[in-house]
Amino acid sequence: MSRDQRQMKLIVNMQPSGVHQGAWMAPGANRRAFVDLDNYRRIARLCERGRIDAVFLADFLALQPESSRQPRWTLDPVVLLSALAAETTHLGLVCSISTTFSEPYQVARVVASLDHVSGGRAGWNVVTSFDPNSARNFGLADLPEKADRYRRAGEFLDVVQALWSSWEPDALALDPSSGTFIDTDKVHPVDHDGEFFTVAGPLQVPTPPQGRPVLFQAGASGPGRDLAARYADAVFAAQLTLESARDYRDGLRAGAVAAGRPADDVTLFPGVTVVVGETKAEAVAKRAALDDLIGGAPARLTSLEYFLGLEPGSLKVDETIPDEARVPTTTGTEGFRQAVVSFFDTPGRTVGDFLREGSIGHRSLVGDVTEVADDLERWFTEGAADGFVLMLDASPGGVEDVVDLVVPELQRRGLFRTEYDDDPRLGVRLGVR
Repeated sequence: MSRDQRQMKLIVNMQPSGVHQGAWMAPGANRRAFVDLDNYRRIARLCERGRIDAVFLADFLALQPESSRQPRWTLDPVVLLSALAAETTHLGLVCSISTTFSEPYQVARVVASLDHVSGGRAGWNVVTSFDPNSARNFGLADLPEKADRYRRAGEFLDVVQALWSSWEPDALALDPSSGTFIDTDKVHPVDHDGEFFTVAGPLQVPTPPQGRPVLFQAGASGPGRDLAARYADAVFAAQLTLESARDYRDGLRAGAVAAGRPADDVTLFPGVTVVVGETKAEAVAKRAALDDLIGGAPARLTSLEYFLGLEPGSLKVDETIPDEARVPTTTGTEGFRQAVVSFFDTPGRTVGDFLREGSIGHRSLVGDVTEVADDLERWFTEGAADGFVLMLDASPGGVEDVVDLVVPELQRRGLFRTEYDDDPRLGVRLGVR
């Protein structure tokens, strides 16, 4: 493949110990990795050594049920990524922030600030939240209805983008001769008065280095896809088959066109869990060692039941999923549910099969370098992905394996960069600016 041809993008889902429930218990693992800045620094430096596009931090706003068994979301993403901005020079920094439990001015300010302190490397993963426990931490008895959450998110994004644009490019005068620091004639109020928000503006932060930070989104329901078509630069998706991912990507691109945007404005990043070794046997042994720490696949049932909105004990390893798991809910994550359900559309598949082949709703690749690279290349070249969000079973070891084994093979095939470009801005690197 020549250098001018399209190359895939890679984003690492920055889990402190890894996505596997047993990773924190592994011999030599840092038990306090989830609150240890040095751990995150190490992961970020590994990613930058591998010329990875960005790290991504998911977030929940309540203690999660599975927190009794593994490290989960604890540190605030913007605080953590601001610290990592000082440790890196090109790595993109993507934070998740909920539009349901935040205010537009606050988010516009903190994300613009992250873009400034990182030199244009900020991204915002726009989430509407599906966790009722989070609602109760913000004075709500329960989550608002899904349709209301997405309507609020659309208005939220309109206000944030207006705030980011409230400074003209040359509003920051910095002119000692006239004594003018800011030309206030070039800084404009937004005067928004809508269904959910009343915001005067302007923003107190100058226009971000990227103009606007990169917008990520992960909703797979009808309202989620509509939101992505109107606003998103990149979409994270749970897709278990190449065919469904290709259809999903085609739908996103068609939605963008219908919203008045070029089809290429929206890019798709399916999530994939990668366990790689020098040989297939080595990779299988790595996964098996982690499974042994938690008593094998049955110990992962509780998390699967939680994300499907099922009562504990609803799933059996040697059976398929119950009918109620196939019914859309007003809460929950629709993309995850759809991905899980599609796995069981093939007759004969059991929950045990899913636990072996899938990982929290994402595909699971366990193999040698060639197998992993072949799979990523196929999805990329056959139109099922513009890039991938890599979920590592164990971290930082799994990140190191990807950087030292998978990335060089993708580079050899001409599928991934060998060096960063001079321009560090995330939107430029992802091709969305």
